[in-house]
Amino acid sequence: MAAHVELEDWITPELVEASYRTAIRMQQARALWWADVGLKAAKARDPKLLKALEKAAEVVTKMDEEQRGRTRRHAEYLNHQTETTETQLFKEAYRMADQGTPIEHLKWIYGAGAWLCGYNNA
Repeated sequence: MAAHVELEDWITPELVEASYRTAIRMQQARALWWADVGLKAAKARDPKLLKALEKAAEVVTKMDEEQRGRTRRHAEYLNHQTETTETQLFKEAYRMADQGTPIEHLKWIYGAGAWLCGYNNA
């Protein structure tokens, strides 16, 4: 039985944005160790990481809807109908990790999730 993990109360939009900014900064610095911490946790289906990714995906989806929802629902052009890249990345990272098939291409997002858990704070 998986351990119950409580993260909902402290994963805020500001914290999710900070995790994503950190992921970009670490990627630009080529700090592979940082992303590998997240990928390793995703492969292990770490319950805390899964909960952090799930909550982060919920937060960015809500932010996306608040910022672009009306435009997206009434847009005539496809590029306005899709979610932001960040939203898609967090949702896909959570989905893949949750089903037990995390992929290397999403390791920076897994790193962001690990950062939210405090696993790879740099």
